[in-house]
Amino acid sequence: MPKRKKCPICREDFPQRSFYRHYASYFDINTNSWIDHGSESDESSEREESEQRFKNLLADVAKATDPSGVQEEACLSDFTTGSPTKDDAAEESDQLEVLHGVLNDVEANHDKTFFYLRNPVQMGSMDEKEHKKFKAESEWHFEKQNMLRHMIEEHAGKINVRKFSLPAEVSNMIKEDLQACIEQDFPVGSELTPLEREREAHQAFADVRCQVYIGRQEYFTQIDEKLEAGIGEPMVLLGESGCGKSALVANWAEKTRTKYPEAFMFVHFIGSSAESAGYLKLLRRLYEEMKAFYGLDMEVPTSEMALVRDLSKWLKACSRKQKLIIVLDALNQLDDGSKEDGVEHDLHWIPGKLPKNVFILLSTLPGRAMNAVVKFGWPTMKVSPLDNSQKMEIITGYLEGIYGKTLSQEQKEMIVEAKQTNNPLYLRSLLDEVRMYGNFRMLTQKIQDYLLADSPGVLFTKILERLEGDFNEINSSLYSKNIVQETTTALWCSNRGMAESELVELLEVPMAVWSPFYMSLTDSLVNKDGILNFFHDHLRQAVERKYLSTEEDKRATYHKLADYFTTKELTDRAVDELPFLLAKAGELERLKATISDLSVFQRMSQEEDRKFELIKSWQILGDYNLVKEEYSKKLKEIPESERGTENYSNLLDRLGGFFVDLGLYEAARTVYEMLVADLEAQYRESHTTVVYNAFAQNWKYRIEHPQVLNALQKLGLICEKLMELDASEYYYKDATTRQNRVVTPSQKLQLCKSLLGLASVMNLKNDMPQSRKLLIRALELATEVLGMQHHFVATILNKLGVLGYTQSRVDEALAYYLQDLKLTRSEVGVTHPRVARILGSIGMVYDDKNDKMAGELYESSLAMLLDTYGSAHVDVATARYNLGTFYFATSYYAKAKFQFREAYDVYKAFLSDDHPDTQAAKKALEAVP
Repeated sequence: MPKRKKCPICREDFPQRSFYRHYASYFDINTNSWIDHGSESDESSEREESEQRFKNLLADVAKATDPSGVQEEACLSDFTTGSPTKDDAAEESDQLEVLHGVLNDVEANHDKTFFYLRNPVQMGSMDEKEHKKFKAESEWHFEKQNMLRHMIEEHAGKINVRKFSLPAEVSNMIKEDLQACIEQDFPVGSELTPLEREREAHQAFADVRCQVYIGRQEYFTQIDEKLEAGIGEPMVLLGESGCGKSALVANWAEKTRTKYPEAFMFVHFIGSSAESAGYLKLLRRLYEEMKAFYGLDMEVPTSEMALVRDLSKWLKACSRKQKLIIVLDALNQLDDGSKEDGVEHDLHWIPGKLPKNVFILLSTLPGRAMNAVVKFGWPTMKVSPLDNSQKMEIITGYLEGIYGKTLSQEQKEMIVEAKQTNNPLYLRSLLDEVRMYGNFRMLTQKIQDYLLADSPGVLFTKILERLEGDFNEINSSLYSKNIVQETTTALWCSNRGMAESELVELLEVPMAVWSPFYMSLTDSLVNKDGILNFFHDHLRQAVERKYLSTEEDKRATYHKLADYFTTKELTDRAVDELPFLLAKAGELERLKATISDLSVFQRMSQEEDRKFELIKSWQILGDYNLVKEEYSKKLKEIPESERGTENYSNLLDRLGGFFVDLGLYEAARTVYEMLVADLEAQYRESHTTVVYNAFAQNWKYRIEHPQVLNALQKLGLICEKLMELDASEYYYKDATTRQNRVVTPSQKLQLCKSLLGLASVMNLKNDMPQSRKLLIRALELATEVLGMQHHFVATILNKLGVLGYTQSRVDEALAYYLQDLKLTRSEVGVTHPRVARILGSIGMVYDDKNDKMAGELYESSLAMLLDTYGSAHVDVATARYNLGTFYFATSYYAKAKFQFREAYDVYKAFLSDDHPDTQAAKKALEAVP
């Protein structure tokens, strides 16, 4: 950390090298006296002391390089009497910086000090007009520059001195030297790991809250007592927004880290960045920190269920070695990306019973998370508002202790007596405004104006107004727009935030205007991987209240941002923002055009989060049949020259899979048939095998590439969904017979998929013995390769359950389904559509047993599927049909009729009229009285 010095006049502190320039600015070299800069300190004794300090400073610097005192005398004389203009103070301060910063300790500064000296300009090489540009302002300036130049050249060899003639030369020199310094300090391989970056981000968040903290000692005492007692369950801090919970957490954690230096301390501030708000990422970070700290050889869980399930086991293992302390601040800010309170707010992922030597401290606002805390009966502690003595301590400690600013007693009492300053966030924000206000005579009136705000949100509105006054009026000649409004509304309306470069380009703002404004705003923003967003919800609310009070205002900003991202190159940032913005702006035609673009589709279908956003966008547009029409049209527009490539094959595979996800089986079948033809053409020369056809009693050449086999298997699944069982059997058998050599694990698993598909078809054809035989063989192969704890094995167990249910062996079916549920939850989490389907299957078993739990299982399954797909999906229709049969059997006829009608409409839209599922739903609807 660079050394800093505090100015005895203005009381601000500066980096050491900037300090001298600033200090010199207070001295008028024409009058040999100190300049009045409006300082609050006007006592003559302090001014005389400052003058003497400055002269002593000059003497100290001069002595450092000239023990004889000759330069000292010259320097003092020049500075105080011989300089021609007041601006020359800056010239002298440059020399002082060079002397004090480098030349008085050459050895220590050799590696990181560079001087760039222009070669003397010869008059003969240019005309007189051009030569004037290179002349010194005066003879005095020339002498001073020449003296400094000779002083530097005397140290050549000990320090880095570069000579240049042209600007381009020095530009390259500076670039090369900077690059060398960076590579020396940060060589390849020294980069922070993602875990280290996240750890430092949370520590930085905590450090800000530890600068000045005036809290009640009883808070620390109560938490410490729970820690020492080993209460065996989490402790929770409660309190209103801005009451100082985060500051309490940060300061307690710092004290506890000092008290227990050997303990494992994990501190996570939820909402301090976009990445910090997801509970799964939080848990992964916790696991990785525990593994690194304790040197565990255990693998970090990867699935949602395993992350939750294994936490107690890890805590128990770690607690045997050393004390383990976990601090999670602001549970109310948990966000799975939906911007709504999800199941993570029910806190089931936090262990309720803790091993000995483990302590968990939590904090939250009122809401769903706090309701969960009350339900669990965890011990709580309320963080109360500040009292007057605490507020006075904060004012003194923050303004005087950190910034060297003082307020009159009247001003302090005015702030202390205001009820709204009981809120620490309000008080801190007010003090930040006070310390930056430049007119001391008007300060009392300004404080009174700020105190008219009765809440942090209203105060932030006034802060926005202050920012407008600071930057809009001053920069009106350079930038005509309201930079405060333009910036904050862009952040408010964005999906994930905005990069600084995006804001500068969007606003078309000169850097001379942007840089000071951005610096003034940084304390109110969080920066995660270059994406900026609001630091606190109160600021977000203030922006909405002041600038986006109507839906029209919001829509206009959404539209503006959408136009901006439309002009940008297609990147992950563009697909993160553009569909969201177009939907919010109500630009449905543009939204359709955007997500219909196959390049956008490929980016959005690569990750589950983006695929979810893609599905939601199509739901906004209406019927899923529109998906089929738009993407089919785009496929036809692909030129022939781009087909038959790896990129084209990947597109077809992703598109076919997306159609299957949406229940568009006919469209998916068409795409996968195209994919098989394309892949067979690509691999005809390299992956050909000979297959014997027992029925035709002949041999045929076939392609055995794994991608071809996958496409055939998916065609088998699609035909099975369409109840075209003969076609499905053909595709599965075709894939099986092409594998005439099964040796490697991947080949065995490939064969398993075909056997599973065939088993399903045999079951539907009522050939139960053959179906069971195929399933047992598939289970043997899968467990040989993967073991029992794998989702692929779970799929086979599910098939065995379906077979058992079909044969009325409901207890056997239930056992298989429960195994499948356990394994699938551990792999994909508790809300995945696969879990919903298993719950539906279990519901059917309980329905056969006339158990009312069937209805609860059907309802849970339907809710999960609706949340993922919306109403227009075949799986949703199946869940509705099953729930309808339960309602019908329990005489809830109105409910049954609604579910049957909804199911019939979807089946009719997505399947044929004569499909068995469509016919069954129609008959059920007609049977309802």
